[in-house]
Amino acid sequence: MKRDNSGITLISLVITIIILFILSSIAIYSGVGTIRSARLTKFTVELKMMQQKVNELYDSYTNNKSVIVNGIEYMGKGEYTTQTTDDGQTQMIKTKQGIQDIGNNLEENFSTSKLETIFSIEESGVADKEEYKYYDAETLQALGLENMEYTFFVNVEKRSIISTVGLEYDGKTYYTLDQVPDGVYNVEYNNTERN
Repeated sequence: MKRDNSGITLISLVITIIILFILSSIAIYSGVGTIRSARLTKFTVELKMMQQKVNELYDSYTNNKSVIVNGIEYMGKGEYTTQTTDDGQTQMIKTKQGIQDIGNNLEENFSTSKLETIFSIEESGVADKEEYKYYDAETLQALGLENMEYTFFVNVEKRSIISTVGLEYDGKTYYTLDQVPDGVYNVEYNNTERN
């Protein structure tokens, strides 16, 4: 009598399913890691682009150059004139806004609790929110920074930028370029070629 052995055994089927499960798990884990790394890269690139723009604004600020944003001319540290009051005292009056005045007031756009959270040593590393302005999408676009996902708090005089929402990565939320982990994308190079 002849037996027909043209089929798959239960053991080989189970082994095949286990191998497919392992391969799919590796692919999913790798894909999630790639997405997380891409988000960190995008966040870092936008912070660097914003830092470059703030450095340019700082140069105009210190060298008393003008910058036009949304049809308004901002001049260096601002232009002032003296005016005598009715009681004979002189006072300085700002006649033209300075570059540090670009942007919107923080309190008009964010709640006090949100600002207290972001402007803390534990979160952003910056506790003093004085002189910071909010750069919304419209302001960023007027500065030539288009398609930015993030918006920022900016202090031109200190050349400081803080993301308004931050990015969570490995259980920590990052708000500034100084906080972004160093060496995430660095690959150590070992020269194996000998002379």
